[in-house]
Amino acid sequence: MNAQRLTLATVVVAIVVVAAVLLVPRFTSSGASSAALSYDNQPVLGQADAPVTIAVFEDFLCSHCAAFSEEVFPLVKRDYLDTGKARMAFFFFPVVDPVQSRVLGGLAECVFEQSDQAFWTLEPILFRAQSELGNTARALDLAQQYAPSLDGARLKGCVDAGTGTDRVDRDVKIAQSLGLTGTPSVLVDGKLVSNPTFANIEQAIAAAGTGR
Repeated sequence: MNAQRLTLATVVVAIVVVAAVLLVPRFTSSGASSAALSYDNQPVLGQADAPVTIAVFEDFLCSHCAAFSEEVFPLVKRDYLDTGKARMAFFFFPVVDPVQSRVLGGLAECVFEQSDQAFWTLEPILFRAQSELGNTARALDLAQQYAPSLDGARLKGCVDAGTGTDRVDRDVKIAQSLGLTGTPSVLVDGKLVSNPTFANIEQAIAAAGTGR
């Protein structure tokens, strides 16, 4: 009798556990609400009236971000940004080095403050020069070398004052509110793309275009 009661109790517990697994919401980054995702005052590439918006959260010291910038971004730009089918917004999410990643993001924000075009010119340069970016002075040199139209004194003053890093902190809050945990994180119309290969981003854009 005791053995039968124990077996019955075990079955009941198992049913309860299975029901809980099925009914409790799974709070993952892929299901995060996009309500907090604003593209205002972000570096944006592409036409303002593009029907789909891609948000990319990156860290200039992230090797996977460098690979994304070199291998995936050019394809997205060619097929979607340059054709007016989508636009891309850049967000800073320092995850590799809490100090230097934030400083580099701040520097890029200071570049963006002067020129949107200069930002997008410098973005791939910084990723390619990733091994040199432990030195902020070197990053400043690269900015002025590849974007000579920038006011160097103004750029350095912005970096030294921490104006750009304050904006990076804003991006971090957005990333955290979305439940993001790493870089690169890519969202298409607010929905996280798992494993952001070009094929997966294409699929997400197609789904966004059909309203699915």
